[in-house]
Amino acid sequence: MTTKTRLTLDDFLALPDIEERRLELIDGEVYEKAARRWGHAALVAEIGLALRGFGVVGASPRAIIPVAGSWGPSAPLPDLALFKSARPKPDEGMTRPPDLVVELLSIGQSRTEMRAKAAIYLGFGVPCVWVFDLERQTVDVYEAGERRTLTAAETLTCQTLPGFAERIADLLARAGFEVEG
Repeated sequence: MTTKTRLTLDDFLALPDIEERRLELIDGEVYEKAARRWGHAALVAEIGLALRGFGVVGASPRAIIPVAGSWGPSAPLPDLALFKSARPKPDEGMTRPPDLVVELLSIGQSRTEMRAKAAIYLGFGVPCVWVFDLERQTVDVYEAGERRTLTAAETLTCQTLPGFAERIADLLARAGFEVEG
């Protein structure tokens, strides 16, 4: 589902069933996030486990991002978010930027769409965004004004999380993916 009419954040949040239907508002337009397949969910769980020692991890938390800069209102559902401290309350959305957002490219999503979504997160103040492309077995790391693409053979790090280092191939393998090369 994609809307033809741009919505305000308040209009979007008033829609019925936005959580059950996994609806996202990206730059004023409504999208239905694809249902997770097993491998996608397993990888989100593995990433969450790898990050547990660095803060509080939440899967698919609703971000509430007001109009800012060159984009409209947004309320995305990242696959995973990490707060190093001061987690949101159990009944609230993310109204302030987490320290890390993780997205997995889903079937039907383009890399261009995901880059635009990463830009919204960065503009919101998220210091580091990871975008996993399972088909290519790569991770785009957006941090400090740059994007770098890592292959499965490389180690995933983040300046925001000193001491975190995880080989991408190991994360993929633990989630059940056959790692190429």
